[in-house]
Amino acid sequence: MWNIPATVISILKRYTGEEVPTIDNPKDERRMFANEFSKKEQKLVIDWLSKNQSLIVSDTLKGRGKFAAEWMLVAQKNSTNARWILKSMNFCMNYFGNRDIKITKRGNFKIGKITMQRKGGDGGRETSKMLQFKINPTELFNNE
Repeated sequence: MWNIPATVISILKRYTGEEVPTIDNPKDERRMFANEFSKKEQKLVIDWLSKNQSLIVSDTLKGRGKFAAEWMLVAQKNSTNARWILKSMNFCMNYFGNRDIKITKRGNFKIGKITMQRKGGDGGRETSKMLQFKINPTELFNNE
């Protein structure tokens, strides 16, 4: 879908655990964290993510085709009240995705305010080896 080069695919497969780690004593024997890759491998992934950032952000937040979202609705209930906000998808893509790409202290990739990480949490099933893209939509309330 994104025409990812084979070298980047191999790195991401080791990142998610689809392929075994290629270093001695990884933090997790099932996979590698982004900060465990060589500087050259880190640069390959970051360069590729930077080159394709707008496409990745658009596909992650908006989607494609006839069901592509044009708006983002965020609703939040707290103990005393509820609130909601409706923002255009263009605003949301700029807000969440229009920043630098980096590797976090915890060893994940950050695409603007979008965290790209190994899904995990599936009790060892194969689906835990997928990439997951996460945002905190309640941050939109800070920009009312």
